[in-house]
Amino acid sequence: MLLMIGWSGASVADDLFGIAMHQPLKLRECAQRQGSYLPDDRSVCFKWPSGPAKTSSSVPDEGTVIVNISINQRPGFMHGADVEVGLRHGVVTSVATKTHGAGQDNQDLAELVQLFGRTDPQRITDGLNPYQSLRANWQLPHGGSVYFNSTEYGRYNGMVKITEP
Repeated sequence: MLLMIGWSGASVADDLFGIAMHQPLKLRECAQRQGSYLPDDRSVCFKWPSGPAKTSSSVPDEGTVIVNISINQRPGFMHGADVEVGLRHGVVTSVATKTHGAGQDNQDLAELVQLFGRTDPQRITDGLNPYQSLRANWQLPHGGSVYFNSTEYGRYNGMVKITEP
């Protein structure tokens, strides 16, 4: 089964970030200068999580890479340019990106509902922070799942992650 993950506006996402689930990730490595990555906001390319690889510029079969998403392919809930892509046996098994955090959690959730359908979100207060977290989960028809936590990385950065079985 082929599932494309990218911004479609459909009731269930089928094309988010232009990354195909259960398919090999076929991208070029982002440009490098003096050992640092300099991705272009107009291109889609991959980066190694810990800096440029010394031995290979091809996508690995196992592990995680960071994909720079071009500005015209970023959905409104996405904060920043990077998507973390999980790979197993050479194919994409998960994609995750940061969201805008507690201050825009209702807007981010509304966009996710447009993509994945209705859900039963919950407001969580942990007693340690002066803000609440908005959390939601979706089970996709083909067995995948979507997880959203508006404060996964603190007040200003949440996360949405799509995982395939």
